Amino acid sequence: MLCLNTTIPPTTLTSSPSLDECKLCYVNRDTLFSYHKDSERFLQKLIAILVASHYKNSPNDLQIMSDAPAHHIFCLCAPSGENESKAKEMALPEVLCVLQVCLEGKISEKTVKHELSRGKRGAGDLIPWVISQEFDQENFPSLSGARIVRIATHPDYQGKGYGLLTLKLLQDFYEEKFYVKEDLSSVTMNPVVYDDTEIMDVDMEEKLESQASLPALLPPLNKLRPDRLDYLGVSYGLSQELLRF
Repeated sequence: MLCLNTTIPPTTLTSSPSLDECKLCYVNRDTLFSYHKDSERFLQKLIAILVASHYKNSPNDLQIMSDAPAHHIFCLCAPSGENESKAKEMALPEVLCVLQVCLEGKISEKTVKHELSRGKRGAGDLIPWVISQEFDQENFPSLSGARIVRIATHPDYQGKGYGLLTLKLLQDFYEEKFYVKEDLSSVTMNPVVYDDTEIMDVDMEEKLESQASLPALLPPLNKLRPDRLDYLGVSYGLSQELLRF
């Protein structure tokens, strides 16, 4: 349940995919945590990559990923053509990189002045508070931003440019380079309807009726209207390797 026994599954790829063929995907969290059998397998893939890439993980990380309102999950997926002829259980896309984003900012001037006068700062919103305190920029917290909380590349594909590509595509997404404004259906996600017989039989006291009709796990980016941002940033402990990246 808490994904504590996750291990990196064997890759279904015969070689490292070309960077030009990989695509950024947005992960619908309602579907990801719906207990559907395919969603469960995909969740295991994501968590396995995160656990393999960071020394400190806890169930709290999974809880934040699942229901924190300001958090979003993206992943870089390999082209699916190579897997189309494989068995159904291998039909999920190969995940090369996982990225967790948290929306920050839009803090009122009154709140900023009140917190700074007390020598404290509110919970969360790491970048706005650091910039405001360290650089005496009281107006910065009012801006809208996104902080990359975690980014992790599959151990078998590290050092090959997939992480950098994921960051580039994420920036393109928030710059609305994927979003099709002329498409009137872009404001909503096209749902994928599953038959009741396909829903995983979970031993629970109450049946989750919402499983009968789930949104697409990986909705197309051109159908998603991104939040308007003023900046995209990170807040990490700096190392030489991380700075080079």
